[in-house]
Amino acid sequence: MFKKNTPWSIFFMMSVIIFVGRTSATAAENPGHGSGINSSSQMENGPAWYMHPIDDRFRGANGLSLGDVNQDGLADYLTNYEFDQRLIVEFNPGPEKVRLPWPTVTAWMPQPLKNGNGIDPESSTLGDFDGDGNLDLAIAQGWSNKPYWEGSQPGVHIVWGPTKDKVMDAGAWKDAGRIPETIDRGHFIYVLPFDVNGDGAIDIISGGRIHAGNKHKGGVVWIEAPVKPSDRRDLAKWQVHDIDPDQFSAHALVPEDIDGDGDQDIVLANADFDTPENEKKILWYENPGTGSPAQKQPWKIHVIYQGPEFYVKPQIAIADLDQDGLRDLITQTEKDVYWFRKTGLKPVTFEKIVIPKDPVARQLSRGIKVADINNDGKLEIIGFLIHQNGNLPQDKASVFWMGYSGPKPKADNWKTHVIKWGSGKTMVLPIFGEKWDLAEITDVDRDGDLDIVANCEEWWEEDIEFRFFWDKAVKANSVAVVWFENRLNQPTPVCEEKDGACDIQAEEYSDLLDGSWIIRAREKGFTGNGYLQDHNRLRPGGQKWTQTKGVVYDLDLQGGKYYLWVRVLAPAKWGNLGRWLSDSAWVSIDDQPPKNIHANKFGKWEWEKIGKPLQLDRGKHLLTLRANRGGFAIDRIVLSAAPYFTPGRLEK
Repeated sequence: MFKKNTPWSIFFMMSVIIFVGRTSATAAENPGHGSGINSSSQMENGPAWYMHPIDDRFRGANGLSLGDVNQDGLADYLTNYEFDQRLIVEFNPGPEKVRLPWPTVTAWMPQPLKNGNGIDPESSTLGDFDGDGNLDLAIAQGWSNKPYWEGSQPGVHIVWGPTKDKVMDAGAWKDAGRIPETIDRGHFIYVLPFDVNGDGAIDIISGGRIHAGNKHKGGVVWIEAPVKPSDRRDLAKWQVHDIDPDQFSAHALVPEDIDGDGDQDIVLANADFDTPENEKKILWYENPGTGSPAQKQPWKIHVIYQGPEFYVKPQIAIADLDQDGLRDLITQTEKDVYWFRKTGLKPVTFEKIVIPKDPVARQLSRGIKVADINNDGKLEIIGFLIHQNGNLPQDKASVFWMGYSGPKPKADNWKTHVIKWGSGKTMVLPIFGEKWDLAEITDVDRDGDLDIVANCEEWWEEDIEFRFFWDKAVKANSVAVVWFENRLNQPTPVCEEKDGACDIQAEEYSDLLDGSWIIRAREKGFTGNGYLQDHNRLRPGGQKWTQTKGVVYDLDLQGGKYYLWVRVLAPAKWGNLGRWLSDSAWVSIDDQPPKNIHANKFGKWEWEKIGKPLQLDRGKHLLTLRANRGGFAIDRIVLSAAPYFTPGRLEK
């Protein structure tokens, strides 16, 4: 790790070396949106979904939990930021404002910051742990030999939540500390609220990996809440019971009645950094019976599958994929989706069906969900990828969905559809990059179809100037918590000329053909619901027109001579970039030679008139934007037939 006072010149040299040393491929010319770009025999590509920011201020968004915190009937979310040591609650503002950044509150962060040591918040969840009707926070904390960076307070931590009228008051959230019996029992990485023994009190199921300090395995445990509500705020009265004390790692534990006996068992995929290759398994723990004394002893383990092909922290989705009345298990590896089709209950049996992934989805993987996202009455598979050595290639679908043809799913009747293209090498250091963690499938905008809320653990603008969470100079601009807007039942937007002008909000594109642009809403003064930004790292000299595929807009014009105006911003400071390093992009209409969009000021939105007037025929046209220099932002695009058009009036 670099020291804090390492000269900028060293960082710059390192970034150039990394840039030159990595493999880069020149993208082919854009064959047109909606045509199956980067396609294979298994893939059909409709328009990419809109990715709207929810919260983007801190680094290391390492968890996502759903709950109605302010009790307004809308789903809110909790995110723990591992590197910036904060617990942030994001409040759903309702359908009219949901495409703008959401209101948030810092529900907890370490105070005081003694010697800069943090707590290493690996996971968090919402739950009413004291039974007062308000949602509280539980945090799984780990141990690091670099406490100034990640933290060193392993255990399960509780923060008491306030009444609904005070949830936006950071001071109303009350730190209760760690549950004493959990301290130093392992490196905890997951927490799940669940009434294990059926006594009406919400317990906590937790899992962890090996504590690097004392070598204690976190295993799988359930932490019993006192039955009396008056005792629940006394954390010394919470008791820890081993479900599996010898497990190497336990992330994304899933409760499910696997054997159909009426109680909730627990499903786990245990692959992790600490898990030996010959110990990687898909397994389930058999609940001995709700409220029975046997629940406080280790539970019986059933191994469904064992193999070395799983990467760190694979997740499992549970659903009746073939609609035969038995719920199945679905997970993914780098190359395949594994469908463990349940074939019996007494005894419990599974058939392993391997669904080959389309080449665009073959990459290190973690998250997976199952839901009917296209309202066809069938269940689809939603998958998420993570970077490898800091790179998630732009010809990979970092978020995708798979649907099957015919009446029943089989191994070979699936088509893959892109939700989001990979962003490429977003950061200088190879240990960080686009890395999707957890997700929830829900109708965010209440328009009748299912959207996706997700957290991206690693993808922020600056990663070689190390500032720690206690440093007031930390102003991270990250892709942390977002939601993907389902576009499957929406018509592709077409900008029709009206009153002599075609006025386009940049974030309302027809299609996004790679991951070079994303929707942001950080820079004040934008119009509409946001803007597009090339949220990527330093590229010496910028990029050529042919190196990305970009974003496209469908136009319907009356025909004639048009003047092109673009509202742009080159950030004065953007991570390791800014000013002249973030000052331009490319634009083209139809097959005309690309023109450079160039900012003349820094840190301020401005309208730029691009090139000479364009002679365009009446009818349909395609406008394409492509990235050049990282950090550049585009808010609005106007094609005007009036030679003396003044675009500033559009902002009023």
